[in-house]
Amino acid sequence: MSHDDHDDHDDHKDDHDDDHHDDHEKLHLEIHRAVDELGKYAIDIDINAPKGILKSNVLKFIDDLMTSVTKNCMENGADLVGHVKSFFSNDDGSIMSSIVDHRAPTKIKDALNADTIFKARFMMHIIVHGIWDDHVRESALDVLDSVFRRWSIPYEITADYYDTEKSIAHHT
Repeated sequence: MSHDDHDDHDDHKDDHDDDHHDDHEKLHLEIHRAVDELGKYAIDIDINAPKGILKSNVLKFIDDLMTSVTKNCMENGADLVGHVKSFFSNDDGSIMSSIVDHRAPTKIKDALNADTIFKARFMMHIIVHGIWDDHVRESALDVLDSVFRRWSIPYEITADYYDTEKSIAHHT
C-alpha cells in the first residue's frame, strides 16, 4: 500500500481528538516547565501624564521599578534571575533597560529625545529560575503600584501576559 492509499487517522478529527491534543499540549508545557524551572511574566502599561514627567525622573523610576521587581522575585523564592527587561517608548524614542541582580544598577540605554514625557508605553518582561509564573506575576504586581506612586507616575495596565491558554498556545 502506498502512502496515498493509506487513510491517515490524523485527517479524521473529532472532539475526543481535540481533548487529547489539549491534554498533550498541557503535558508538553508541564514537562517544559519541569525541565527549565523558569517562571515567566510580561506586562504592558500605558502612561498618561498631562502635567509631564521629567526624563531624569523617568530614568530613576525605571531603575527603582526594575530593582524592586528583581529583589521581590528573589525574596519570593527565585534563585536566579534570567533577566528583567523593560522598554519605555513614545514618539520621541525609547529607553531600554535590563537587570539580572538587584544589588547592581539597572543597565539603561537611553534613546529618548525628550526632556519631558507626557505619554508613553512601558513593557516589562521577567524570566527567573526557581519560581513559577504565578509567583513571578505576584512578585511584580506586589511592587508595581507603590513604585509608580512613589514617582507620581499615572499608569494603566493594558495587558497582563499571565494566561495558561496563551502559554500553551505559545508552545504549539
